[in-house]
Amino acid sequence: MKQFILILSIILSGFAATAQQIDKKQLVQKLEKTPILIDIRSTEEYKEGTIPGAMNLNFHEEEFKNFIMNISKDKEIIVFCQTGFTSNEAIERLKAEGFANVTQLEGGYEKWIEEAPAVKQK
Repeated sequence: MKQFILILSIILSGFAATAQQIDKKQLVQKLEKTPILIDIRSTEEYKEGTIPGAMNLNFHEEEFKNFIMNISKDKEIIVFCQTGFTSNEAIERLKAEGFANVTQLEGGYEKWIEEAPAVKQK
């Protein structure tokens, strides 16, 4: 029985040693490449459905301003609203604040639902 436990321990320790790991610098590099997807509609609209992975920052509220003051200007940011109109305003504001890598979803959330109905809920 002791031999069995010893062999099992050796086998299991070998599995733990082969786990892939990354260091802090590698993690930061990976996170830098991930775009930030922002649903700039109201909280109520966001709760009714959004694009998976999107965070909600209402463009007309202080939270949007606070966010852009505290995020790296080098981050890629993608914004969307209901139809694309308000996201145009958001893009202009982000560019005015020094963000260069900003885009918007063409047609907004309405277009997303129209073209991808199976993934409209968050």
